[in-house]
Amino acid sequence: MIIDFDERKFRNEIKSIAKKYGAKSSDAEMVATMALSIVMKSSKPVK
Repeated sequence: MIIDFDERKFRNEIKSIAKKYGAKSSDAEMVATMALSIVMKSSKPVK
């Protein structure tokens, strides 16, 4: 599957979800960073 991935939008969505569950801003940023890392590790570049 190929998707058009917007890193900034992804980060913002993850932070928004984390904050809804009570995460502090710094914790939400850490969750977003970890989630992005997982996406990058489980993906491969498309040429």
